[in-house]
Amino acid sequence: MRLLIALSAVFIFAFVMTAIPPDKSSIIPTKRETPKPAAVKATKGTNVSFTGIVNKATDTKIMVKRTVKDRTEVLEFTLDKAIEKIKAGDKVKVSYVKKEGRYIAIQVVLVTPKRITKKVTSAKAVKQDLHQ
Repeated sequence: MRLLIALSAVFIFAFVMTAIPPDKSSIIPTKRETPKPAAVKATKGTNVSFTGIVNKATDTKIMVKRTVKDRTEVLEFTLDKAIEKIKAGDKVKVSYVKKEGRYIAIQVVLVTPKRITKKVTSAKAVKQDLHQ
């Protein structure tokens, strides 16, 4: 019986303490930070590169044709400086940045074709392979 009275007293005490709102004057006021406006970053653009064939090249612009998944497109790039030794029909690798809707070529490099070397075999070795 004493156990029942003790448990009910604890239960009533806990219930009463949760029903009474805490005194707000004893709590230290916290500083409310006003959110800072988001800083607007200048768009740097994305640095991309691809390989294609030159359609047209001038001192200030170059047009390069590329094929992606059976779709051919021609991109026009603005050049910072004139390129030499590159003419229409050459295969080039273009590194560029897209800024404000324009393509600006950072680097244009002429791609040289890879040499295919054949292994020269002697006639004697070819005859032995044929007889086997």
